[in-house]
Amino acid sequence: MTKYTVPLSGYASATVTVETDSTDPEKILDLAYEEGVPGICAQCSGWGRDHSLGLGDEWEPVTDPKTKTAIVYDESGQPVQAPGDDEEEGDEE
Repeated sequence: MTKYTVPLSGYASATVTVETDSTDPEKILDLAYEEGVPGICAQCSGWGRDHSLGLGDEWEPVTDPKTKTAIVYDESGQPVQAPGDDEEEGDEE
């Protein structure tokens, strides 16, 4: 039988934890980009096998569908809001 190689593409996600005194989600996101996404081990990558897995190097933040801003969580798992974003809709005068 003939062997064929078929490239498949899918979705992967990663979580990067950073430490900072800033509470600005954009600055926290920048730090996460600087930290980078961890790689995968040789076994998981399929090295030396009939399959392979590559993560690539282009990552986008998960965004809130309503605000279209990056979702960032604090240590307790609560979403962090940009300064001034804590006002409820309809509270404007």
